[in-house]
Amino acid sequence: MNQPVSLLHAHPQLTLALDTAPGATFDSFHVDESTRLVLDSMRAFAGGGLDEVQIYLWGDMGTGKSHLLSAACQWFSHKGYRVAYMPGEMINHPGALEGMEYCDLLCIDDLQRLDHASEVDLFHCINRCRQMQSRLILAADRAPDRLGLALKDLETRLAWGLVCHTQPMGDEGLRQALRKEIENRSLQASDEVIGYVLRRFPRRMSALKSVVDTLDEVSLTEQRRITIPLVKSVFGEAERAALSENLR
Repeated sequence: MNQPVSLLHAHPQLTLALDTAPGATFDSFHVDESTRLVLDSMRAFAGGGLDEVQIYLWGDMGTGKSHLLSAACQWFSHKGYRVAYMPGEMINHPGALEGMEYCDLLCIDDLQRLDHASEVDLFHCINRCRQMQSRLILAADRAPDRLGLALKDLETRLAWGLVCHTQPMGDEGLRQALRKEIENRSLQASDEVIGYVLRRFPRRMSALKSVVDTLDEVSLTEQRRITIPLVKSVFGEAERAALSENLR
């Protein structure tokens, strides 16, 4: 790996601060049997336990891809290495990928947003990263061969390393994860409340965390326990619909 140095000083194009998701760590990633393998692979990748310099994550929204990318960024950054995290739309800007091979870790999220005009730039960036032995993590909502790329050589490059399918947690995994989010805020909720929330809200951790954050604030302000009537009073049908739409 390259010598540790802050990318904030080394690359003026970096505009996304790493503290945009301070709670996104490997330890805070909720796991069950459907997600444990991906987390273990990411930990091994970060720790140098895999003979790979590239990972491609794909899966539906809400399956933890962005969390894992942010966790990897945090891990490398805390070790003092150069890190860049780029949302998919950013790589469509001319010159956005120039010099990124000098990062120790480059993460590109929401790759399904890649424009055809930017495919060649990404193709060359991947080649440069591999030549420099820079780590690369890419994430999208579909597998490389389903991105509809015009440049087929890029499709091959995206599948060069480990390709992992992130899957949604099962019912029990979601139940345990929701309870843990509640307990992490020193709150309490009955099994009935947990079940009600899981039935009435989008079954994605990003949505459920937003619900818990709101209930935490209301519970603290009004000094009320989290009950089904409280959830109903805080979230009407319109609020639930808006939450679901905003997190798509």
